[in-house]
Amino acid sequence: MIHRFVSWTKAICRFLAKVLCTLAMPIRHNWVFVLMMLLMLSLCIWREWIYQVDTALHYWHFCFDIYLLCIFLMLFRHNIRRYVKFLLYGIAYLSTFFEIFIMERFQVIFTPTTINLWRETNAEETREFFLAYFTGSAFWITSGLLLLTVCIHILLSKLEDWKAPRPYLLKLLSSFCIVLITILSISPTLGEKELLCRFFSSSEQAEKVKSELFYSPVYRIVYSLCMLHVADQDLDDLKESMKSIQIDSCHHQCPNIILVIGESFSKHHAQLYGYKYKTTPNMIRMRKEKSLAVMYDAVTPWNLTSKVFKNMLSTYDMNKSGKWTDGVLFPAIMRKAGYKVAFLTNQYQKSTTQNGIDFNGSFFLNDSELDTLCFDIRNEKHYALDGDFIKEYEHYQPAAYNFIIFHLYGQHVKYNCRFDQSHQYFTADSLNRKKLDQEQKQIVADYDNATRYNDQVFADICHYFEKDDAIVIYLSDHGEEVYDYIRMFGRTPGDNISAPIAYYEFEIPMVMWFSPIFKEKHAAIVAKARAVYREPFISSNISQLVMGLAGIKCKWYEAERDLLSDAYTPQQRLLKGTIPYDSIIAGSKFEQKWKKK
Repeated sequence: MIHRFVSWTKAICRFLAKVLCTLAMPIRHNWVFVLMMLLMLSLCIWREWIYQVDTALHYWHFCFDIYLLCIFLMLFRHNIRRYVKFLLYGIAYLSTFFEIFIMERFQVIFTPTTINLWRETNAEETREFFLAYFTGSAFWITSGLLLLTVCIHILLSKLEDWKAPRPYLLKLLSSFCIVLITILSISPTLGEKELLCRFFSSSEQAEKVKSELFYSPVYRIVYSLCMLHVADQDLDDLKESMKSIQIDSCHHQCPNIILVIGESFSKHHAQLYGYKYKTTPNMIRMRKEKSLAVMYDAVTPWNLTSKVFKNMLSTYDMNKSGKWTDGVLFPAIMRKAGYKVAFLTNQYQKSTTQNGIDFNGSFFLNDSELDTLCFDIRNEKHYALDGDFIKEYEHYQPAAYNFIIFHLYGQHVKYNCRFDQSHQYFTADSLNRKKLDQEQKQIVADYDNATRYNDQVFADICHYFEKDDAIVIYLSDHGEEVYDYIRMFGRTPGDNISAPIAYYEFEIPMVMWFSPIFKEKHAAIVAKARAVYREPFISSNISQLVMGLAGIKCKWYEAERDLLSDAYTPQQRLLKGTIPYDSIIAGSKFEQKWKKK
């Protein structure tokens, strides 16, 4: 009996050992390939360690991906496998060391913007690039790392060819480690693979996937090319729509219209909307002076800036079939109507360092043809603080009729970088948030300080137009969760929108400021703005509001979408294109009290 048990045990152990060795075979037979790919990945992300970015997840993704790649290699016969490896090595070496070079020389990585620059470069410009930049410290650092990598590669290849016998126990132990690491990599990788499948499923889904998911140079190139393909399609559609811009009439009702687009401003952290801390003293003062009209029921269709910008600047009606490129960019309509149009942005300026999300939100603005159609003035410099950024306006030479867009950095994470120390008003200890720990309270304090600083920036913008016949419209691109309900800060990327998510991330502050001259000359508009404070509004209709203020009549102006028009008709407000905001919020504890009356 014991002998049979021992025999069965040995048979099971032999079977398990065979299974282990079989599962580990793709890695063991390609171990040099695995180590070289790991080395090149590490060379590319070593800079992230310097900036204290957590890169551990990259390595888990690598373990899973390299196992699948080695299985792919095992599908080929040995003599063919060598050529496939050679091809993969070539791709890895070229992408890795070119990215290292541009990181050292220009402090950029592969993004849609950098790939687009390369795509638009002709042969002569490429030759001049190599002659001009393949010298200096960046070139020698890259060359040194390349030489070191090649030497390691040669050494490992020699070891691979060494036919010394390997102990069976070592083989078994290495197989166990390989299988264990691969299994452990599955859990942190599954979500990533789901997002990758979504990315390649459609252009609409591709826009929702963050660029940080693509952790290696090759992945970043693939991501960039896909995003460029999406951008090319959208640009072609948009340019076709904008060929026929015609204005029926414009009586320039308001000569100076200023649109201020904030960033990540939660109205529920605004004193103006009932927050218990003094985060908006200037807006409170303006309201008391009767120069500010406050809108209490404004929402955004997206909680992602890039998507918001497309729908805010396009005249497209989200309640109709189609997509944002079926409309036209309304700054072009304003320009066609005789307004001088300036776009001053602290996020979407023309730059080679834009990440994927910023590229996705601004590629259509930075296209030379559309840029010429839409804007007379653009800025090219980014500022750490919005207070410094808005001084760009001091170089602006106004015309008789002006439409100016200020796009702020607002309360974008990191919140403690959005204000200077002289504007540090709140501290963790000054907030009465008993359910939060000290670190969480500090994040809330930083956000509230950023909100108070943003309030000062808004007041400074209004001051520029104090002596003009001007109206300043402020609204945020989206809201923000700051440990208010779901105990996190930032925004949720998924498509499942609950009442608290709609409340904190999609409800936005919206105000209109009137200069003294404007109040005197346009009393009817001021009265109307104060009267519609309860009207439901969605920021994708801002184009209609601005065109209405300008007095523009054209095929793209729809009075029923213009908040200040007598013909205004509240429409269904769709979040992320399909989810009705009012249905989600109705009946919940987040529904505003005055709505229930």
